[in-house]
Amino acid sequence: MFFDYFDRIAVIHLPARTDRFRALDRELSRAGFDIGHPKVVFPEPPMPNEANGFRSQGVYGNFLSHLGIIEGAYKDNLDTVLVLEDDAIFSNRFRAKQPDLVAALDASPWDMCFIGHSLTSGLPNSPTGLIRFSGPFIWAHCYAVHRRVMPRLIQFMQDTLVRPSGHPDGGRMYIDATFTFFRKSNPDVVSLISSPCLSIQRGSQSSLNAKLWYVKNPVTNFAANTARAVRDEFWRQGWLP
Repeated sequence: MFFDYFDRIAVIHLPARTDRFRALDRELSRAGFDIGHPKVVFPEPPMPNEANGFRSQGVYGNFLSHLGIIEGAYKDNLDTVLVLEDDAIFSNRFRAKQPDLVAALDASPWDMCFIGHSLTSGLPNSPTGLIRFSGPFIWAHCYAVHRRVMPRLIQFMQDTLVRPSGHPDGGRMYIDATFTFFRKSNPDVVSLISSPCLSIQRGSQSSLNAKLWYVKNPVTNFAANTARAVRDEFWRQGWLP
């Protein structure tokens, strides 16, 4: 199975978001994997008291979480690490494609692999479910990193922490933007993405920025949550791109 392929599965999760833990538990169960597996770790989330030039303290903390996971995998001599944010959801076809994905990762060297991304059109069909892609996209909620690229990626992320706004390699940004700049600056990096996309982010209130106005009202919050749940299920069934 796909999750068994990796040496570690690190979940970015705020303990207070028990709703997201339960949701991710259901998602992994649908895919045939137990969230309590020994490979699964929940690193303590950084809680910075300032934004340090990022859009918010939450965005800064999220960036540090991703960096810490990759640094930890490299320090522990792991070959591969899969990074999951707790709002990841998977399409119904993901479970059936898992053997093909693993076979593709085994067949040739790779550096980064994004099972989740924002690309919904224009991708060629792939019998393995993976294609090489180095262009821009958002989301970094379900991706893997191979040891080969970890030193370069770690250095790039560490440099990002001190780059000024407008720097050619990007300033202090969301993690997905940092990965886009990294791929652009390192065209030799073998970056794979799922085609079609097999994971998106669940529709839910973000933990990275301030709450939206409708979340504060029980009626509008219920309506928003219902709409999000319908959208997520339609996507899972393949009825939405």
